[in-house]
Amino acid sequence: MGASVVRMAFYAVEYVYNPSMTETMDEVRPTHRAFLSGLLEQGINIASGPLVGEIPGALILINAESEADVERILNEDPFYVAEVIQARLIREWNPVIRAF
Repeated sequence: MGASVVRMAFYAVEYVYNPSMTETMDEVRPTHRAFLSGLLEQGINIASGPLVGEIPGALILINAESEADVERILNEDPFYVAEVIQARLIREWNPVIRAF
């Protein structure tokens, strides 16, 4: 029998931040960014950054085997642990046209 092939997929994760927690966000931001940088080095975080507009939030592109894996990984995000994320939407993403 041959080795099983692990199917990786891209996931778009949208964070909506709690606007009343800006002080906590400012305190935790360095460890949050270090966490995401670590995921980038591992090839898990493809790209991430804040969304522009009235609603405070961010977009993170994750490479993982399943939505459950994305959830497990991002549950360790210091922003998630500090409860500054008001909502988190995880959706599998199919990049048809891409540069990566």
